[in-house]
Amino acid sequence: MATRIELLEQAVGPTERAKTLKTYEDKGFEEAVSYAWEEVISTDPDKRSAAEHAIGAHEKDNVYYKLLIDEYNMKEHFSQVCSHRKFVKKAYLRVKSFLQHMTEQDADRHDLTKFTLAQGVGYTARWVHGTDNACWKKALQHHYDHEPHHPQYFKDGRMEPRYLEESLVDMIGSRWERNLEGAEDVSNQDLVDFNPVYLSRYHPEDLEEVKKLIEKIKQG
Repeated sequence: MATRIELLEQAVGPTERAKTLKTYEDKGFEEAVSYAWEEVISTDPDKRSAAEHAIGAHEKDNVYYKLLIDEYNMKEHFSQVCSHRKFVKKAYLRVKSFLQHMTEQDADRHDLTKFTLAQGVGYTARWVHGTDNACWKKALQHHYDHEPHHPQYFKDGRMEPRYLEESLVDMIGSRWERNLEGAEDVSNQDLVDFNPVYLSRYHPEDLEEVKKLIEKIKQG
């Protein structure tokens, strides 16, 4: 069975071996994987394609699968995404009578980009290993750039109504799972009792729309 160092060496190739192993020695395995992804694998079309194929096809004997899924523990990130998507779907079904634009298909497609390597490596760095590094920041920006249920997708403009509603359902699902521990007997008021910091990201006019929806859900 290959060691972590051997997997890193095989993944990056001989020309990047020294820099990758130096990162491993200085900052540890997780940072070395982040470096390998950001500076080597993602920038080399052949390596990136091979990694994406191996993970998409579940090639468990492939070096990229062993490195990223098993040793780096991206499988835990995928598990977290699946759990979050489940709670977003539950949240949608709970409050859909208050929504005029979001569809069940929107709920089913929620956060699918998190299953890509472009986001998965950085999200694993942050939410599995607790590392706030450049790989995570780049992955987060990629998420904002490709998921219109985030206000950041629209820069300083207003959100489309269906995505505004999905952003609210996203917050409800997150709160239900993380803060309310998935309890089935929570009230609507509990579900929308957000920390105000999560509302500060909205355009002022969108914020008013979100507040109106929150009040409807509370009363409902």
